[in-house]
Amino acid sequence: MHELQLLKEVVRQVEERCQTQPGNSLSRIRLEIDSHSHLASHTPEELQATFHFAAQGTPVDSANLDIHVRVSTGTCQSCEAVFDRAPETYGCPHCFSGDIAWEDHPELIITDIEFVEREP
Repeated sequence: MHELQLLKEVVRQVEERCQTQPGNSLSRIRLEIDSHSHLASHTPEELQATFHFAAQGTPVDSANLDIHVRVSTGTCQSCEAVFDRAPETYGCPHCFSGDIAWEDHPELIITDIEFVEREP
């Protein structure tokens, strides 16, 4: 399960950030997933469940997870068509070639981490 390893890495990075916010409570983590990542083939519910499994027993466990899928743009290497990748797109919608050069983006990015200040 590659998604479990990716989400464990998210938990690790967020835990490090939590250490810089002593006394504050973690509220929300926003993730951006590239549409050509295999993560985009999972439902938000599946990713939420995997995240909570990876975060179990950590300070990150209580956070809400917001997931946004960023649409990838590809260029067909056969006909040079440029198109956005929908989840069901596996090849060029014009010539059906599978030789696509996708924009180079990480498959998963932590875009925001929100904390709630605890009142003294």
